[in-house]
Amino acid sequence: MNKTLTPINSLKVTLGAAVVTIGALAFAYNPDIGGTAPAENKTVPAYTAVAAMALSSASTGTAVIRLDGFTLDVSFEFEKFEDGYGVPGSEFTTAEITRLNVDKVLDDSGYPVRDFTDFTDHRNINAMLVAHMLKNRMLEAV
Repeated sequence: MNKTLTPINSLKVTLGAAVVTIGALAFAYNPDIGGTAPAENKTVPAYTAVAAMALSSASTGTAVIRLDGFTLDVSFEFEKFEDGYGVPGSEFTTAEITRLNVDKVLDDSGYPVRDFTDFTDHRNINAMLVAHMLKNRMLEAV
């Protein structure tokens, strides 16, 4: 009773075992599709606005800034210069803030707090002050 295995029979047995194994694994594995909700971003966007501004001279001014529930009283110095869009007739007067001082910081209840502003806050405040001056045409009046 010596029987030799032929390669075609070994291949049939191997493929049959592989089909049964893959079928069992496919029925045993149950993927959870859509079971997790996407992560929601719970951050509140920062609120920053110029509440009031007054230019005291041709190169200085004061402003009240609202920054995330805090009120900042700031004083600043600026330089005016002529700018344009490169098209004849599009010239306008703009400004650059050269010095910004945060004089007083109050919380939403009106109590004074320590100055917490950093470089990014100062850069954003400078841009808002210049935009406020341009929007309200305050530079031409000075």
